[in-house]
Amino acid sequence: MSNLNTKHILSIMVHNEPGVLASDVGLFSGRGYNIESLSVSEVDSDRFLSRVTIVTSGTKIIVDQIKAQLKKLIPVHDLVDITELNSFIGKELILIKLNVKTNTKKSFERVVNKFKVFRLFEKGNEIIIQFSGSPLEISNLLKKLKPFKIIEQTRSGLVSMALGTDYIKK
Repeated sequence: MSNLNTKHILSIMVHNEPGVLASDVGLFSGRGYNIESLSVSEVDSDRFLSRVTIVTSGTKIIVDQIKAQLKKLIPVHDLVDITELNSFIGKELILIKLNVKTNTKKSFERVVNKFKVFRLFEKGNEIIIQFSGSPLEISNLLKKLKPFKIIEQTRSGLVSMALGTDYIKK
């Protein structure tokens, strides 16, 4: 049994009603568990279901406790630890506002072309870009943009999906 803290991506299907997210998050804060990333969105409006994706870390024992306690919450319909599956895709979205001086625009263009970012806004020296990628890809983009003046950034948090359907309860 490992005592190492490892990251886990928990995909939780919950009933979309007031207080559900507070209940899920309250479980973490009440027991001193950390949430590294949190993403929530309605995924089935006919059945009033939302998917909560939580990235957390801990030993196997701690993460197993988190999963067991989340499953006890009434509004939790399903919980999958995506990181325990054979393969999955995980992506984040980042918006970055930069102040790019005229004399650095050519090198800026090389960076954004390499990473295939999408330009949302440009006026004068102010540029807002959008990029979707893995957390590592986003970190690499931010390193390359460091020489330019990053004014502001916001990240969506990780969303993930397992490959295949073997894990889905029928």
